[in-house]
Amino acid sequence: MSKGFTGVILRVNLSSGEIVRQETPEEFYRMYLGGGAMGSYFLLSETAADLDPMDAGNILTIAPSVTTGCAVSGVSRCSAVALSPLTNAVGEGQVGGNIGPMIKRAGYDAIVVTGCAEKLVYLLVDGERVEICDAAQLAGRSVSEVCDALEQELTTSDTNMSVIQCGPAGERRVRFACLMVDRNDSVGRTGMGAVMGGKNLRAIVARAPKNAKPEFANPDGLKRLAALGAERLKTAEFPGTLRAHGTPGIVAFQAGSGNMASYNYTSGCHPEHKNLAGESYDDKIGAGQTTCYGCVIGCRKRVKADAPYPVSDKLGGPEFETLSTLGTNLDIVEITAVARANELCNEYGLDTITMGAMAAYVFESMEKGVLAPEQMEGRTLGFGKPEDLFRLIEQTARRRGVGDVLADGFEACIAHFGEATAPYAIHCKGQGLPAHMAQFKPSQALMYAAVPIGGDHMSCEHDWLAAGGELLRGLGVTGNPTRASADLPKARMTAYSQYLYSLLDSLTLCMFCWGPGNLYSYDELAQLVRCATGWECTFWELMKAGERKVNMMRQINARRGFTKKDDTLPQRLFEPLEDGPGKGRRVDPDTFPGFLEQYYAVMGWDTRTGNPTPGKLMELGLEWTL
Repeated sequence: MSKGFTGVILRVNLSSGEIVRQETPEEFYRMYLGGGAMGSYFLLSETAADLDPMDAGNILTIAPSVTTGCAVSGVSRCSAVALSPLTNAVGEGQVGGNIGPMIKRAGYDAIVVTGCAEKLVYLLVDGERVEICDAAQLAGRSVSEVCDALEQELTTSDTNMSVIQCGPAGERRVRFACLMVDRNDSVGRTGMGAVMGGKNLRAIVARAPKNAKPEFANPDGLKRLAALGAERLKTAEFPGTLRAHGTPGIVAFQAGSGNMASYNYTSGCHPEHKNLAGESYDDKIGAGQTTCYGCVIGCRKRVKADAPYPVSDKLGGPEFETLSTLGTNLDIVEITAVARANELCNEYGLDTITMGAMAAYVFESMEKGVLAPEQMEGRTLGFGKPEDLFRLIEQTARRRGVGDVLADGFEACIAHFGEATAPYAIHCKGQGLPAHMAQFKPSQALMYAAVPIGGDHMSCEHDWLAAGGELLRGLGVTGNPTRASADLPKARMTAYSQYLYSLLDSLTLCMFCWGPGNLYSYDELAQLVRCATGWECTFWELMKAGERKVNMMRQINARRGFTKKDDTLPQRLFEPLEDGPGKGRRVDPDTFPGFLEQYYAVMGWDTRTGNPTPGKLMELGLEWTL
């Protein structure tokens, strides 16, 4: 008998109150594995093409995978999938911590939520006990306050629990509200918090006995993989940096290379970026670290400060992306200021990346004179002013004043403030861009434009892989791409590594452990699945599963009217960088359309529409989506 899954998916309809334990055959798990692929399946099979993401019919899937719960490093993530109210396309985000393993321990392979409750509720999932509970006492309260209240109410001596919640920003349907897990982790992208809030669902609590553990096919094999990861961490360069400093440990390298967004993406390096680097970060605000379930890296940093801006140690500290999007990109390089802004976003449940992009849009629009003080309630806001950022975060999360406009995203802002502000809105499909510079990284230019969820830096491996030798060949990439090239071999590298990252998201694995060149090899990834499930699967089969997820997500968008016309980049990325190590670099506006068409061709998509062909869908067993 196969292991790694219970065969039961929990279905909850908040409108009717119906709770169903859906028994699911093994073939389904081998086809979709879990995570983002499982969530995409439910969207494709059960939602109408014209469904508004804020409609009660939107389906929110919280899904671990067949490997989740193995006591192996990097095997603890979980995906949230729904139609995105931010992009109007498919939405997905991943999160570490404990929620994925706790859902598995509670006896379920996924939680699928439909409908909308009449009043604010939370969902308690505790084995056979599943209850929709009144949450009036949680309304409007911060993320940490809700964690405290639910733990006080539901903790028992013989159980463990984990909480995933939308935060007060999600309650107010801020379109880039995120989901927060416990106090340290977030599903940051695509507005999944707005979906949960739109269902009047403040939180899901997964609880299980302390001795509850998922069953796996080869526990001894999993122990060997766990030991390998722990041993390799001693000499692994990137995971070792994360162990020492978390993602702030890559600030000096990335900014020094010209790859850390600054001044609203006009530069890839801020002259004072070292103020935010892990080496100084730890000394100034470090307050220890935490780790995800079963992981030896321990990359999550806790922070604490009293001055010049107070920061508590209740929530996790800013990651690399946030140090850019709420830091260098806004000309804010005082570390306690960035940590304070991060804490505000986490307490409200706001995506720090898109919030930072919104703030940069406002600041530069005012600087350029196309946004008047009277449009900002009589205030002149600008770069380098932490208090202005704090104010925008508070107003947006509470939908007060101008924040009620910002909360609806870039298109709403441009319609409200005027088309003259559009050049300063740096986004793809409505989602603010991360720290990585597409002018510097051609693979990111492709992904920002073409990835189904909108601008995202975690959908393929970055351009360094071109120099990866066997790591590159192990994915089947032919030709000789370079870091700077934007050619057919680079299109192949981007596409094939996108399949790999899509596989990681379906298996809910962390790229810090399972990405190319980190703790585990491609062959060991297949070993992990074999040890967890007992299937005699190959790396080829698993890569096809990753390809299947990408195509499912693209097909969801195609049904919703998305084509290659939506695979665009903001004009700023086609303009030469003004200074820093990448001075003069840009996405070439003359060659990028051809580069994008090469990518479509490699993916097996129609180069006229940019969408999957019937042949590609049939190849992947997705003919049912036609």
